[in-house]
Amino acid sequence: MIYSMTAYARKEVKGDWGSAVWEIRSVNQRYLETYFRMPEQFRALEPVLRERFRKRLARGKVECSLRFEANPAAKAELSINEALATQVIKAAEQVMHMTGELSRINPFQVMQWPGVMETPEQNMDEVNKELLAAFDEAISEFIEARGREGDNMKAL
Repeated sequence: MIYSMTAYARKEVKGDWGSAVWEIRSVNQRYLETYFRMPEQFRALEPVLRERFRKRLARGKVECSLRFEANPAAKAELSINEALATQVIKAAEQVMHMTGELSRINPFQVMQWPGVMETPEQNMDEVNKELLAAFDEAISEFIEARGREGDNMKAL
């Protein structure tokens, strides 16, 4: 079978955690080059995705994107890291004392300090598992699209 280098596939997946859409597209390229666009929280999946492409594709410039939308109902409530907030407030008081500039400490600025506000993480293992399963389906659809395009070219 002749496979085209140009193809497109799209796979959507939904769960209690939210929804995600994988899109894979390619153009002709002598070697296999893969490019990823995805939210930072899923960057750790990139080596796994790259390896899965390598196992099933030999060439092409392949662009893969993931759009993720968390389910607002699944988001956990915020909690305060009181120990860190106390340290930030004490440090601010020391700086005010050192500079002689006395002012009120803005609680919203304390809340913006990294790590003061915490959200319990969703079970990302389950989300990743579902995303990888959908990715595998997207690759299969992508390869089928390459085959259909190759058949069309062969008919010419």
